[in-house]
Amino acid sequence: MLNDFLLARGATFDERGRLESVISPSSEFAALETAVVVPLLGHTALRVIGADRLDFVHGQLSNEVKRLQVGTFSENLLLNHKGHALAQMRVFLREDDLFLAVEGNAGELVERELKTHIIFDQVELQTLSETITSFTVQGLQAAKVLESFGLPTSNSFIQVPFVNAKILIHAAKRTVPGGFDVHVLSKDAESLLTKLLESGATLAGEKALEISRVEASIPYAQTEAGEGVLPQEAGLEHCISYTKGCYLGQEIMARIEARGNLRRSLKKVRLEALPSPEDRDIRASDKIVGKLGKVVQHPTLGVIALAVLRNDLPSDAVLHVGNIRLSLRD
Repeated sequence: MLNDFLLARGATFDERGRLESVISPSSEFAALETAVVVPLLGHTALRVIGADRLDFVHGQLSNEVKRLQVGTFSENLLLNHKGHALAQMRVFLREDDLFLAVEGNAGELVERELKTHIIFDQVELQTLSETITSFTVQGLQAAKVLESFGLPTSNSFIQVPFVNAKILIHAAKRTVPGGFDVHVLSKDAESLLTKLLESGATLAGEKALEISRVEASIPYAQTEAGEGVLPQEAGLEHCISYTKGCYLGQEIMARIEARGNLRRSLKKVRLEALPSPEDRDIRASDKIVGKLGKVVQHPTLGVIALAVLRNDLPSDAVLHVGNIRLSLRD
């Protein structure tokens, strides 16, 4: 079992079962100068089959699906009727199915929401949560670690034989240097991880990824977007199509495009200390002016975070989250 393999190497897990760290977040962050491999244990894979699979998924998510070519993928969001992101995922078009790689722990939500919209569609949705395990290889030498498998271009993916099946590899920028995600049959996950470690990667947890993600200002729907925040405000416009047909939240997206301006946008901020987890409202005096996203303790930059803030704030605005002062940083 993969978890036994990880526990034997000192891994610690959070309450959702995601791998937090192995050695320490700071040392794993430093290993991005070469390469790290991180099991993405909260991620969920879904498979969509059936004659109507393209039309159905295209009509449920925020970005293009029908215009994909076999071997390519698109970044997508599942929105609610207010245009707020419920989940983030990548959609891969293969010969006989659509493969959905759902970020974070949103797999059950996505599966439930999609199934409720299957009426007369010739579509079958299969969860692969027990079948597929996902890894990410990030760092300056991520490509070198994976070079024996071959590498995809930026908007494509490849499927490469491994053991008695295939692994799926695609580019995924989760850190400052970037890297690739790899999806493998769970029964072969330990074998793949062993190969990646032998190829020079350091085993790491998601805390190290989050430190570098925040430093790189890479938004994530479940921490920077969600209820009360539009995807464009959180820097997720690359997950939105303004030209495709109807989908849930599409009217709000069209209204934003027509208006042409946003009152808030994604910023990187520095905090004087770590805030309480429940403190997310950013205030200027007594007025709420933004929402705090992911907060991390950076080894050299101190406490930094991503935040959605009003664009009209004066440069000398005094900002607080709870009792803690924060400031904008480049």
